[in-house]
Amino acid sequence: MASNLKDLLIPASPPPHDDQDSWTTVTSKSRSKSKSNSKQRPRKPRTPPDQNHAPAPRADSDLRSVKDIAAEFRTLRAHWAESPCAAALRAILAAKGPSVRRVSRAVCLGIGSFDPVDGSWEAKRKTYLQLISFLDIVEHLEKYLNAKIPCLFQEPVFTNHDRSFLESLGHSVLESPAACDAVDPHTLLYGVHLYRPIYAIALRAAAPAVFVGTGWDVWDQVDLSPGPSADLAHLQEIEETYNKFAFPQDATTTAFSSTSIYFRPPVS
Repeated sequence: MASNLKDLLIPASPPPHDDQDSWTTVTSKSRSKSKSNSKQRPRKPRTPPDQNHAPAPRADSDLRSVKDIAAEFRTLRAHWAESPCAAALRAILAAKGPSVRRVSRAVCLGIGSFDPVDGSWEAKRKTYLQLISFLDIVEHLEKYLNAKIPCLFQEPVFTNHDRSFLESLGHSVLESPAACDAVDPHTLLYGVHLYRPIYAIALRAAAPAVFVGTGWDVWDQVDLSPGPSADLAHLQEIEETYNKFAFPQDATTTAFSSTSIYFRPPVS
């Protein structure tokens, strides 16, 4: 798979350092417990950003143009469409998509910026791949439901040009926590590698129709905040009652590591 997925790279050498995405995943406990469907080691967590000391927004003149972002998106999407990872995702959607009865909106949280402050190629590439896979899922569900699904995005590090690019695709960009508040039982919720508090906010009202993100089985193996797990009660419900699939992996990136896709089973 890795040899084919190398085509996903735009000709450029990625920087030697890791990405600086803002909502990252979690770290394993020291105990020996493990599960067969959680083979990948979760990444080390980072402290949630201090909203009172957020970096000042960059001037538009310092940002990549919307035209450049759009061109890079089209290039990566064309390569993604031919990749084994995309084919595997399409197979999952073909198997379970027709059983989805209703999706009234799609909410995408925390994918990062298409123009990270440090210029990290890997961070930027993960953002594009997560956006592209999200849009693929939406488009397949639209086909099965024969209905348009509005897409809502929320990401605190979006630049003005990131927002303009997504709006140029016909999507809405909301301020936190408006997109989280929009999640209901008829939502597709896409949130890969988010902090626990973000999942808790997004899932506090209801379990969505389709969920893409870090599964309960992964959270069960990592250090969590002290106290009861009531804040993730809907995630535990999803784990115990939904149809679950491991998100297809791209050997050249960790964009989808420790990620699962959950479909609410049809009412019998």
